[in-house]
Amino acid sequence: MPGRERRVPEGMQDTLPAACAHKRALEAQLRAQFALHGYLEAETPLLEHYDTLTGGIAQQRMWKTFDRGGRILALRPDSTTPIARMAGTALREAPLPLRLCYVQDVAQYPGDEQPRFCQSTQAGVELLGEGDADADAEVIALAAQALLAAGLRDFQIDIGQVDFFKGIMEESGLPEADQEQLRAYVEQKNMLAIEMSLRELRAGPDISRRILQLPGLYGDEEVLESARGITRSPRALAALDHIGHVLRALADYGLADRVSIDLGMVHAIHYYTGLIFRGLTGHLGRPLLSGGRYDALPRCFGRPLPAVGFALDVGQLLLALQRQGDAPAAPRCRVWIGYAPAARRDAVALARDLRAAGTSAALHYAAEPQALATAAAAHGAERAVFVDDVGRQHAVWPGGEA
Repeated sequence: MPGRERRVPEGMQDTLPAACAHKRALEAQLRAQFALHGYLEAETPLLEHYDTLTGGIAQQRMWKTFDRGGRILALRPDSTTPIARMAGTALREAPLPLRLCYVQDVAQYPGDEQPRFCQSTQAGVELLGEGDADADAEVIALAAQALLAAGLRDFQIDIGQVDFFKGIMEESGLPEADQEQLRAYVEQKNMLAIEMSLRELRAGPDISRRILQLPGLYGDEEVLESARGITRSPRALAALDHIGHVLRALADYGLADRVSIDLGMVHAIHYYTGLIFRGLTGHLGRPLLSGGRYDALPRCFGRPLPAVGFALDVGQLLLALQRQGDAPAAPRCRVWIGYAPAARRDAVALARDLRAAGTSAALHYAAEPQALATAAAAHGAERAVFVDDVGRQHAVWPGGEA
């Protein structure tokens, strides 16, 4: 019989016991934070119809398969689109606003800026039915609070506005395909590529000057005034006003020192319609979380709703916490119990009592105290107890009587 493949597929990984315990503890913290803010947990299917997911993550990033009828299915590449579908179908009659949260795995082929792993766990929230700046501020504040509750100290939230960029592009008069290429270069802050592209497109000197300023529009609230000087677009100016409202609301949350403006940030995901944001930390070389407003997406599922949300990468947050020096202690079973052949009933009763009191306990089946002590020490147990033939308990690790 041929040997079985021992490797996991490329882009996938095992989560070993210690890492799994850390991950589950963090997921529990995030769920608790979301619940405290009034968000109800939902779960979406692992597989969605491919047509459901178009318009969000690029199709070449999706894992695809087929159902028995030959229809194309895809593993969910993010959670926002499935939640929007849920809001327009199963929750169509639910009262507004909808505050939904999730902690679930997604799968997508990684892009250049992503880690090499294809599967990750996303934790996030979606607020549907509220469309003003206060709702945007609520979601950003919850993202910051989730990071603080997890123990992350070094982070900031960068805020941008899709409509500011779109207003500038409308002024440019450039074709949509050329606008998309410029969007990618602005997002990368690739000044050389922007300049060369504008030359090739023969953009006028005035619009070229304004587009070249976009990557540098980064910093505190003064950036908004600088941005007003490069556009006369009502759409772009309204976007700047909106950011100002959000910043004032975040100051009321006590988060003014946690946020910055980045008007050169323009997400590649096309369902974003207004404010967008990213969470960054010096412990990672990529965003920790991202989100924004996507008012047009729920309409695709028959229920026009304003909507805003965010998702954070649980694995990346764990990595940031570890690099910060706050990795939690490795999990262990606290008490190991061994027993003589005639003492099994007493050993099982002892284990049951410990578990009922909230203490983890494992039975060890080698019927000699020294083997029990060796195993308990190797597994990092707090103590080991041996039950003899007459039911007496002996502490054999770390020593002394029970």
